[in-house]
Amino acid sequence: MQRTRDTELIQRVYAAFGKGDIATILAAFAADGAISFEGASARVPWHRPCRGHAEIPAFFAAVAESVDIEKFEPVSFVSTDGAVAVQLEIRYRVRRTGKQVEQRQVHWWTMKDGKIANLQHFEDTRQVDDACR
Repeated sequence: MQRTRDTELIQRVYAAFGKGDIATILAAFAADGAISFEGASARVPWHRPCRGHAEIPAFFAAVAESVDIEKFEPVSFVSTDGAVAVQLEIRYRVRRTGKQVEQRQVHWWTMKDGKIANLQHFEDTRQVDDACR
């Protein structure tokens, strides 16, 4: 049952992201929850790691300020005890350069006590970095 609840929570977070509802997303994170990128690039504004309710909104602000999202589609969810993996199809255009990113990503959500403890992104960092140049 916990696996189902964890998956449903992550699905609600994606729905809230689609609506720009950062308050709902933030409420799903533990007080010390974190967001990070595997292979992060210093050139990408939203790749900065953030932790806690004071820093997490900056991640979403950086995304909102930097890109125009054209497609954001969670394709599949796999859940295990304490984690949810999501395969996501995403397409966006970097405003500063006009370059487009289109790829599949994996989001690895770690759960603790019914809240999000960590979101780690796995993406084609080179493509994102190139689009931000």
